[in-house]
This record gives sequence, structure tokens and C-alpha cells, in this order.
Amino acid sequence: ETYLIERKLDNCKPCGGAIPLCMIEEFDLPMDIVDRKVRKMTMISPTNKEVQIGQTLKDDEYIGMVRREVLDDFLRNRAGENGAKLINGLFMGMTLPTSKDESYVLTYNDLEGQEGNARKGVKKTLEVDVVIGADGANSRV
Repeated sequence: ETYLIERKLDNCKPCGGAIPLCMIEEFDLPMDIVDRKVRKMTMISPTNKEVQIGQTLKDDEYIGMVRREVLDDFLRNRAGENGAKLINGLFMGMTLPTSKDESYVLTYNDLEGQEGNARKGVKKTLEVDVVIGADGANSRV
């Protein structure tokens, strides 16, 4: 069994959306997932350092730009179609196993059916054998 816990199913993440072209083939993404084809861009870090991107591209190459809410929704739906159970919830914590025969115990707030910023959710737990955190640089996992 596979579970995917996602806090906001309609969230547009703060991401530039640049993906390498090899990702389209490697993850079997449809070409229409690419919203824009960019040949040059400037990335600016939080410390205001600028990096020029695209200087080494060949004539037939580009940087694929996607809208994260579209890409994320596509990937979530495909995971669901392949058997993953999607949980609209907020991960709160994890209890580590103390022996090889025990499971990880995830604690999360189930947000199913709740809307708006004041959602609190219903506290639930889930026992699993493996945990993969894919929630970004400030991961709770």
C-alpha cells in the first residue's frame, strides 16, 4: 500500500517551475505539461546573487517551464490511478520504530472536507513500513 499525504490539493507552490527536458521522458509526462519554453533566464537567490541560465543550450534545446499546481495535480492523480491512497492532510509527526519488527507511526491532521485557512483537521495515525519525505527544503519529515 502507498499513501500520499498532501496538505493543500489546490496549492500553487512558490517555485519557478523550471524542469529539465529529460524529466519529461523519465517521468513519462505529457508534453502539454510544459507551459512555456524558455531559452534564457536569470535566477536570483534570496541573497540577491544572480545566475544566468541557458547559455550552454543548443539550438534545439530549451528550459521547460511548468505551473506547479498543474504538474503536482497531474502527478498526484497518476499516483492515485496507480493505487496510491491520497490523504488531504497535514503531517504532524512521526514515531520511529524501536525494532526491525515495528512500523513507523505517522501522525497527521485529516483535512478531508474542510476548507479555508482555519482548517484544523481530525488527528489520525497511520502505521507504515517506509517513509519518503517529498515536501521541500523545510521538510517536516
